[in-house]
Amino acid sequence: MTQEFPENDAPRGIFITFEGGEGAGKTTHIRFLSEKLRERGREVVCLREPGGTGVGEELRAVVLDPKNENLADEAELLIYEAARAQIVAEVIRPALDRGAVVLCDRFADSTVAYQVHGRGLDADFVERANAFACQGTVPDRTILMVTGGTAKTGLARATHRNGADRLEMAGEEFHTRVNEGFLALARDHADRVRVVQSASKKSKTAARVFRELADLFPWMADVADDPAFFAALDVRRPRPQGAGSGNRAGGGKGRSGGNRGGQGGSARGKGSGGGSSHNGNGNRGGSGGGDDRAGKSAGKERKPQTNKPSGSPGRASTPKGASAHGAGNLGSEGAPDARAPRGKGQGR
Repeated sequence: MTQEFPENDAPRGIFITFEGGEGAGKTTHIRFLSEKLRERGREVVCLREPGGTGVGEELRAVVLDPKNENLADEAELLIYEAARAQIVAEVIRPALDRGAVVLCDRFADSTVAYQVHGRGLDADFVERANAFACQGTVPDRTILMVTGGTAKTGLARATHRNGADRLEMAGEEFHTRVNEGFLALARDHADRVRVVQSASKKSKTAARVFRELADLFPWMADVADDPAFFAALDVRRPRPQGAGSGNRAGGGKGRSGGNRGGQGGSARGKGSGGGSSHNGNGNRGGSGGGDDRAGKSAGKERKPQTNKPSGSPGRASTPKGASAHGAGNLGSEGAPDARAPRGKGQGR
């Protein structure tokens, strides 16, 4: 069943990805954007990579399990591509065909930034692997979130509550290369990738995101300059009792499905756990707008919920008139968590 589109809205399915280095703050803005799109009657499917399908979650658990500390960079790449091929075929393409808006926390650009610029893998091979996995599915728009500071600043934001996971332990040099890789992608694909620098207030950052999407959703141009529309983002939410304790999945700190494990890192950022993932999502918990790193403790903030019915993993309920396909578990302040197992969030 295809969706009827609201007036002054995009008359087709739209694919939007959010990218950025550690501590970029994608989570809050994916949640807020999804809420506002649903209020206008759009079906919204929120996802994270790797994950979003039964196969993808199992692959994520493998790539992030601290026991797999000798995972080769090449094997890590192929695991990510396998998870991506599955989510494209099973969730993303069907959702776009229905006319849904798909919001994905990380996609192929993260593979280029982390595996090419960070790990040092061959750029041509990674480009071909991305193309094979995506099968022609390309984002209509990519929002690249940046902190405006150094890699050290981003790492501090990402780790101040729960400590560092394996990828974060890869070191500043690795993450500096990753951040430079993202900016290079923005220069090379300026028509698709829009850089949004985090402001001191979440409301100002969100307004910047909406301005970069106004050509896809014309109504956003009408609200982007209205501070009242975004004001709720600056209201401080009390942290649930017990927030900030517990691991992020798989028994350790890694994002999305397992620990990235390891200490320190080589110049390629491999660390002793060589399989760190380039997709730093999952729920980290807390009330902040950092990236979503799925946390095991009950107190951690889950990603904005799309009300996944029990017994139907990966299908989320949607507003009236919207199909309930592939919408993942977002959590109140966290990033997309489609079919994410309870536990660590994902990571790249």
